[in-house]
Formats: sequence, structure tokens, C-alpha cells
Amino acid sequence: VLCQQPIGFVDATRLDAVCLLDKSLYDLRQVAHAWFTRFVEFFIKLGFWATRSDSSLFVPHRGTDTAYLLLYVHDIVLTGSNSALLREIVDRLRAEFAVRDMGALSFFLGIDVKRTRDGFYLTQDRYAEDILEHAGMMSCKPVATPIDVKGKLNADGPAVDDAHSYRSLAGALQY
Repeated sequence: VLCQQPIGFVDATRLDAVCLLDKSLYDLRQVAHAWFTRFVEFFIKLGFWATRSDSSLFVPHRGTDTAYLLLYVHDIVLTGSNSALLREIVDRLRAEFAVRDMGALSFFLGIDVKRTRDGFYLTQDRYAEDILEHAGMMSCKPVATPIDVKGKLNADGPAVDDAHSYRSLAGALQY
């Protein structure tokens, strides 16, 4: 890891030095919070404000122009009403952080994004198909409710064959 001014600790006498980490930061719980806090402080300096509906969604207004920036862990989705405003935001982000423009948004957090003349069309078809494939259910026919909704589970009942697979599918459905 090279030490760089905006990211880590810098020894002004040894700018070309390589840092040796005694302990990885990525396993610590407070790292995600510190990283998020650093971004939020920077966004606020740029005139963004966090929305009430989602603490990861930030909006700046510049006259009649608006941008929307969604921060999820280390991914940023940015869209807005004016390309000049978007370029300004990206340039400011690049000046502060090591960011890379991945181009037009097409897939994010299990959501397919298709741009249309009227805006964006969002779908989770691919994500749902991935879950069905993982469960071995691609050839199954759809039904309104695939289980008995009045059924009660018994603690003495048989365990699932593969608990890991079951938990994985339950987590994917919750997501």
C-alpha cells in the first residue's frame, strides 16, 4: 500500500515509502463507519444533504439542477438533471478519492437498469432467475403461493438436507 496524502498517513520525509500494515483494517467493524463518515463529511462540503428516506442517498440542488448520489459500501451511483453538474461532482470526487468511472449504470445490487427516453426502467428479473437456478427450480411452474400459508412448523420435524444452502436462499430472498 502506498501512502498517499488524501488516504493514509504520510511521512513527509519519505513520500515514496511503502507502508507495512500490522493489522488489516478491513475486518474491523468501525472501518465501514469511518469510511462512510469520511464520505458524508466530503459530500456535505460539496453542498449535498442526506435524504430522510435513505441515509445513503445524497442530493445537491444547484439552481434548477439536481443530482442524486447513492453510496453503497464502496460503490457510488450518480445521476442528475445536468451533465455539467455531474462532471463537476465527478471531478471533485476524483480530486479527493481514488474513484473510477465505470460508465453507464446497467446492474447494481441485483437490479438491472435500462435507460429509456422517459427515464430508467428497473427490474430484478436476472436476480430472481439466479435465485431459482441456485435452488434448482428453473423448470418449476409458477404459482400464486408456493407453500401452505396456514401450515405450522414443528420443532421436532426433519431438518433440511443442506442447512447452508437453505440459509443462503433465505438470505437471498430477504435481500
